[in-house]
Amino acid sequence: MCLDGVNGPAELPVVSSQHHLEELARSELNSDDVSITLSAGSAKGDNYIGIVFRARVECRQTGKHKNIIVKLPPQSEARRNQFFARPSFEREICFYTEIYPMMVKFQLEKGIELDDGTNGGFNQIPRCLRTSLVEREEAIFMTDLKEAGFDMFDRHQLQGIEHHRLLVKTLGRFHAISFALKDQQPELIAPYQGMMELFATREDDGSLDTWFTMLIERTLGTLDEQEEPEVYSKTKAALEGKFMDMIIDLTKGENAEPYAVICHGDCWNNNMLFKSENGIPVDIRLLDWQICRYASPVLDLMYFIFTASTKEFRELHYEHLLDLYYESLADFLRRLGSDPEKLFPRKALDEQLQRFGRFGLMMAVMLLPVINTKSEDVPDLEEMSEKLESGADVTENINNFRSEETEGIYREKMSGCCRDMVRLGYI
Repeated sequence: MCLDGVNGPAELPVVSSQHHLEELARSELNSDDVSITLSAGSAKGDNYIGIVFRARVECRQTGKHKNIIVKLPPQSEARRNQFFARPSFEREICFYTEIYPMMVKFQLEKGIELDDGTNGGFNQIPRCLRTSLVEREEAIFMTDLKEAGFDMFDRHQLQGIEHHRLLVKTLGRFHAISFALKDQQPELIAPYQGMMELFATREDDGSLDTWFTMLIERTLGTLDEQEEPEVYSKTKAALEGKFMDMIIDLTKGENAEPYAVICHGDCWNNNMLFKSENGIPVDIRLLDWQICRYASPVLDLMYFIFTASTKEFRELHYEHLLDLYYESLADFLRRLGSDPEKLFPRKALDEQLQRFGRFGLMMAVMLLPVINTKSEDVPDLEEMSEKLESGADVTENINNFRSEETEGIYREKMSGCCRDMVRLGYI
């Protein structure tokens, strides 16, 4: 076993994870004579809950090689606490080892061909090779999708209509499985209907209350109360109260029944990879299932659409995307042997949007400052976590989630989100 640290650390920061990686290298290459080269698996500002490494494993005799993605929790105790690392890894590992295999088995029983491209079943996730849930040694090992031509879309660019179409069609198939399971084999999905919302693990955290208060002030600062009194007043009213309580209320599965499903939960740009041909995205993979939840299906839609697109884009494509999502869900539900008119009629989607559509505003408040901050301007997360943990003033850190050259883009996206929330009747 040879470890090469030229492009990164010589070994992973956790001994047990290093041992797992070495075992995987030998088994994946069917050789005991392998070398491992580690490098960073993501850029600064691309990942917050986990630390990602890319391991190139190579057989020294044959030259055969593979890349393995290793996802570990932060080693800093403060950052582990502030970014709820333990419950996040528990949830993501649960998805890869329990929920997704259940969904695969169900689809296969229905004769669904999983590998039939984007027209097949739901299989748009990375292959999980191994996991560990040992306290402070949590780890997830996955295939590297870059080798298959998948890349993360630059969050500072605007995704086109084809990116959105791929995502909503994929979500339609994914959500349809929950409806079919509830209809045909409810005992299989029952254990996951009571999944605790991960935000609820921090509901009494005063530092988060301070954080959200500042984010709300920044949101309102993008609006002109004199020029747009209705938008300003309705946005302010929608964001009054304890932000965390509002999030928990919106994410309760019981509040969305009988239409709640297993959701991705963290559906933003950096948690999806696209494969393109001639500049056109043709396939997608969904990553980072650490906030997987049981809730209204519209939460995933609102999360993505209102953090990835602009007001101008939504004016052109919003209704089309909703129609496409529903068509994908209904079609796949029929293929799975259930009746969409009975389980989730189109009018129910509209009702869910009216009830839960403002979730898009909540996620925009949280995510748009991050999305529109250049990597070099992202604050030091270890330092920020220490300050949050100690109760120190975090104003400076929150204000650092901004870049002078992209501040205008943030303001345009955030104010546009508020205007659309009013236009659509969500607030």
